Amino acid sequence: MRLTGTSGELHQVFAAELLDRIAWFVRLRWAAGAALLAFAAAAPRVGMPLEWGRVWLVAVVVLAYNAILHALLATWRRSDQADYRWLARCTLIQILIDLAALVLLVHLTGGAASPFLPFFTFHMVIGTIMLSARTMSAVAGAVWLACAALFLGGAGPLGHLPIPLEMRAAVLGALACALGFTVYLTDTVASRLKERGVRLFRLAEELRAKTAELEKLLAEMHAIEARKSHFMLLSAHQLRSPLATVKTSLDVLLQGYVDPASPRAAGLILGASERVEGLLRIVGDLLELAKLREAAQRAPWTSGVNLAQLAVDVADALTPVAEARQITLESSYDADVVLARGVPPDLEYAIENLVHNALKYSRPGGAVHVQVRRSGEFGVLEVRDQGIGIPPEFLADLFVEFARAPNARRHTAEGTGLGLAIVKEVAEAHGGRVEAESRLDEGSTFRLLLPLHGGRTQDPRVTKSERRVTAFSE
Repeated sequence: MRLTGTSGELHQVFAAELLDRIAWFVRLRWAAGAALLAFAAAAPRVGMPLEWGRVWLVAVVVLAYNAILHALLATWRRSDQADYRWLARCTLIQILIDLAALVLLVHLTGGAASPFLPFFTFHMVIGTIMLSARTMSAVAGAVWLACAALFLGGAGPLGHLPIPLEMRAAVLGALACALGFTVYLTDTVASRLKERGVRLFRLAEELRAKTAELEKLLAEMHAIEARKSHFMLLSAHQLRSPLATVKTSLDVLLQGYVDPASPRAAGLILGASERVEGLLRIVGDLLELAKLREAAQRAPWTSGVNLAQLAVDVADALTPVAEARQITLESSYDADVVLARGVPPDLEYAIENLVHNALKYSRPGGAVHVQVRRSGEFGVLEVRDQGIGIPPEFLADLFVEFARAPNARRHTAEGTGLGLAIVKEVAEAHGGRVEAESRLDEGSTFRLLLPLHGGRTQDPRVTKSERRVTAFSE
């Protein structure tokens, strides 16, 4: 029966088991050596030929190399790096040594009439359990040839009984059958056990993989729950403060502390209105963020999305903003930066966030440069400004919801702190990422990297605007 497991599986499953079997074989050899010494001592006293007493030589040899193997085994166990192939070779060597000692033992104790002949089959059983049937078949053939040379040769002065040649040939025939059937039957049983071992190993590996996958999913679930809790806490905090201000202003008016027609009342109403507008912006960004996170599979995915075209459209739309802020908006595009698939509204929203942030945090007279280019398998949209920059300690939290650097808050009250979180969601939904570099008071650079997953399109064009868009107003 042939095992269906791969070589790697068999080695991984049976390396430790083979090491245990070698240890068992070493213990068994101690007992065999002691038994041979006892046999050598008893042989002359029970009427056996005097020459049979020489088996103590075999016993000493067996015990000597068994001591060496015992020491090696202890080293292998300490190293805990047993290799199956190497262990198999060591097992084969020790079995060959055992069989050579057994052949010598048979020669010393009567040849074809030796009482130790049955031990050949015992070694065949042990060897076939530990090694392959093919290997042990070859070993059995070598043993039979050694016995044939021994039985059919001269007996010499070793106390061999005068057995007829026909009887010796019959013993050789019986020995051949015994060795062959022993290897075959043992392999039949051992192969089934090994096959079960491989199946159990596969099941254990699948169980470990499923367990690791489950643990990963549980960790992700806990992370999502923690992120949701944190997000809800931040959202509640961001919404509560302006709502409290609006309520206070309304309470002052409703309770008559301020004349509704007075300038102070008008200021309270204007402040409340501005707060409500801020709340509406936060709610709008929250809805956009929720849409990106919950509806990614239902988004309107489109083939062949031209990233340069989207950037041009955004630059066209924000040119009036740049003019109003007295900022130069410069753009350069590689027209062949085309994504295999994408969601154009989400990508345009992310690009608009990056460009609008660059304009918002730039000083009058500054410049913002928008570039679209290919970089290996990625399309890169880069937005570079000369604005207020970002503190180094804040860069790690830049894409967290509601995160705004202190200098950004001082520069302008406008902003919800959700824009860059949305940009990150868009990038990750498209299999990409967003990067940021900044120097305080010198400017910032944001890169949106999106995998192209496809070759160049034929005749790409940017249609709505010139390849360089500059807006400046005196």
